[in-house]
Amino acid sequence: MFFITFIKMSLRIFYITFFSFLLFSSCAVEQNIPIEGDFKISMVDDRYNVPVRVRILNQIQGADTFKWEFPNGNYTSSDLVYPEEIVYSKAGVHTITVQASNVDGEQKTFQNQFTAFAELSASFDWIQQGSLYAPLTLIMQNHSQGAQAYQWHFQGGTPEYSAEDNPTVVFAEGGDFKITLEAINHSQREKIEKTIHVNPPLEVAFEWENEYFENYQAPVRIFLKNRTRSATLGYHWKVTNGASTLESTEENPSFLLVSAGKYTITLTAKNDKQTLSLSKEIIVEQGQNLITFENVKMGINTAQNTIGCFFSSFLGRTLTVQETTSETGKLIDFIYFGQNASFLHNVFLSPDEAQNTVFDPIAGATQSHFVNKQENLTQPLLSVNEFDNLKSGSAIATINLMANPNKAPFNKNLVPRIVLFQTSNGRKGAIKVKNYVNDGIQSYILVDIKIQKIP
Repeated sequence: MFFITFIKMSLRIFYITFFSFLLFSSCAVEQNIPIEGDFKISMVDDRYNVPVRVRILNQIQGADTFKWEFPNGNYTSSDLVYPEEIVYSKAGVHTITVQASNVDGEQKTFQNQFTAFAELSASFDWIQQGSLYAPLTLIMQNHSQGAQAYQWHFQGGTPEYSAEDNPTVVFAEGGDFKITLEAINHSQREKIEKTIHVNPPLEVAFEWENEYFENYQAPVRIFLKNRTRSATLGYHWKVTNGASTLESTEENPSFLLVSAGKYTITLTAKNDKQTLSLSKEIIVEQGQNLITFENVKMGINTAQNTIGCFFSSFLGRTLTVQETTSETGKLIDFIYFGQNASFLHNVFLSPDEAQNTVFDPIAGATQSHFVNKQENLTQPLLSVNEFDNLKSGSAIATINLMANPNKAPFNKNLVPRIVLFQTSNGRKGAIKVKNYVNDGIQSYILVDIKIQKIP
């Protein structure tokens, strides 16, 4: 009995062990090893610009085999667990794919991307709106390659800084200004600098000169001096007293203000960027078309460099030889030639006759006409009393000097002496010789002069 019982127990243990083994074996087949993890991409030297050298850090677990794909790489596939370094020569977004599998039949696909940038190159130019006169607007044209970000600096511009790809900047003033672009990517920075010359903005300015120095009695002729800058599209002048208006588009015109009153002078100038105006006022006093100069000294020929022998009503004074230039020469009305301190030989001459005496020719000289000795005429044209009472230019307008020319020299015996003259532009005048002053080589005559302002 014992033996039979032992046999039965042994068989039971065998069956339990056998079926337990089968059950265990069945469970082991059903629990396949999973594929987990991922892979990472890194750039050699942390350089993202082509040519990019890529390394793969494989952190996938549970796989026995790998099939890598590297489109656009220097090689495009691999079945290594740890592929060799891949080189990408083309900029852009690149994808790396791996299909992992194991002996249990598990498969899983992993995919990662990275961006390769073109070789970093900072480059730009601009589109200019209008001329180079301020305010100048420039639209930046960014031609940089391989950059992820930009930093602009506009010296003297608005804005001064920008991070836009293609910003717009305005330069409100003239000058030379630096424009700097710094191109930036993951691993590099490159800077480029250019200079823009901006012409100064439109600025209107003017002044004037009176035809007769500091004389503002009507009529007044003014010569406008245009000091405007950057007016490329011309000028427009307007002079008005409310009752009448004078206009001109010349750069430096002249205007004759014939009546007394307050005048407003307005200059409008423009370029392709701006149109600006400036106004000033001038007051013309009541006048009779006559200008008077009193106690004018005119030296004998030996005083030509000290006192002077040339008179200009426009400048309101006597000029010395050294003061005579091409500019002042054309403004001289007449010259006085006194031979010496004895005053035995005196004559008023036309500026274009200076070289007929001891003087050099006068640059730009005009022609005047004279009656030096009225005593040689049948009847005097203007007496001393008439000279003293002369208040208007119209009073001498009717005197016909051209019909009674007289260039005869005179001495000092007749005092006062009235000498008549007519300038090249038709203005008539008279000289009253009041005194002959003997001072050796610095001797001079003392005269009063009255002359029309306009013919």
